Amino acid sequence: MVNKQDYLNAINQNIEMVRGDTLAFNFQLQGLSGVDPDTIIFSCAENYGDTPIFTAYLTNGIAKVDYDVVKDVATYSVRIAPQNTANLDVNRYYYDMQITINDDVITLMRGRLALLNEVTR
Repeated sequence: MVNKQDYLNAINQNIEMVRGDTLAFNFQLQGLSGVDPDTIIFSCAENYGDTPIFTAYLTNGIAKVDYDVVKDVATYSVRIAPQNTANLDVNRYYYDMQITINDDVITLMRGRLALLNEVTR
């Protein structure tokens, strides 16, 4: 769980997924009094500084799925659709996920996204 006061550094997390599959995961934010961040963006690019090859937003691909009023914990779900990676090369890409709250921009996660070959298809 990520607390507002812990936003000093991004969580470095490498992700592996099969090219053309769905990537889905949840994360939690605590201490926002039930208010959604202004934006949540998950972006992936071949190199730092490149235009992202795909992006998920709070309005498209990222959604609040639960809010615990007692603990003040909001759970969000990130879903990257299969068509976002189906035509990409098997390779390692860079990603990050950031939120904006008022004038603050906070990178929650960052790392490498490895696209792997599949066997079944």
